[in-house]
Amino acid sequence: MVLLSSCSSISQLTNPEKSYIGKFNLSQNNLVSNFIVKINVFSEHIIIQVSKPILGNLLNIKFSQNNGIIIDQEIDSRYLTLLNNFNKNEYSYFLNSCLNYLDIDKNEFKITKNNIELKCEYEGPETFSVFFIYNFFSINGILKRE
Repeated sequence: MVLLSSCSSISQLTNPEKSYIGKFNLSQNNLVSNFIVKINVFSEHIIIQVSKPILGNLLNIKFSQNNGIIIDQEIDSRYLTLLNNFNKNEYSYFLNSCLNYLDIDKNEFKITKNNIELKCEYEGPETFSVFFIYNFFSINGILKRE
């Protein structure tokens, strides 16, 4: 009986507070690729899972306020440079604003740095658009809460 209660409490700790899923497009040099993104929001970190074709079968990006971005596999240096363009506080502020504070009254949030723009827009309850725009490529899509 002790083992069963231990397992159930561990299981509860691994459930995200919020979970989002969405379809995204990557446009680069007149080529367009589609992929799926899943975001799990936990109290201390956010896990972003990106499906093929960008970076292999499945890419896990773990983001935390304390540690910044941790990527579970090697990626093309062009993409890594873009990810590292913003610091952990900027990403934290952006993700927190998009996932927690967008509504009909505050319907857009964006940050721009070194000609790179991160933007999210309120689309409806528990739904928002996300844009990552740089001169040689753009990523855009819609996330909906599961």
